[in-house]
Amino acid sequence: MKRLILCLILVFGIMQFSNLVAQDVQLEWLHSGSIADIPMEAALTPEAVLALSVNICDSSWNPHVVIDYTSGQTWYMMIYVYNNSSATKSFKIEYDLRYKDGGNYYVYRTPAVSIAPQSWDSWRINVTSYVAKLGLLTLTGRVYGTGMGNDNKVTGQVFVF
Repeated sequence: MKRLILCLILVFGIMQFSNLVAQDVQLEWLHSGSIADIPMEAALTPEAVLALSVNICDSSWNPHVVIDYTSGQTWYMMIYVYNNSSATKSFKIEYDLRYKDGGNYYVYRTPAVSIAPQSWDSWRINVTSYVAKLGLLTLTGRVYGTGMGNDNKVTGQVFVF
């Protein structure tokens, strides 16, 4: 009987901390297109990979700045990245989402991803549980890695009601 009680105490005691286990985050990718055929000259350092913008998007990759939230919707934090280089570049992405007047936050860093030469792509992660908290969300996206430079961070805001 003592073993049964001890076992129950252990099981129910550990269940309280199950929310502390790392949650599996799925990183999704969308190739947005090539910039090789665009008649332009970029005022960027050659070999540059830059973050262009960070947004909250729906499941069809459409960005939003104001969201009328209802239960059952799925929302993602998305970052656009631009590669001005003539070679494929490998880098990492950092997502930072602040909510409840900046008092709470969620940070996610990706494993290494790559982007094709002279193209722009999008990556997103599911942040539905944070959008459901409502209010003003401050988003920060950053690319980092070898040779990324220091101008690699973008910030945006979304209002959810």
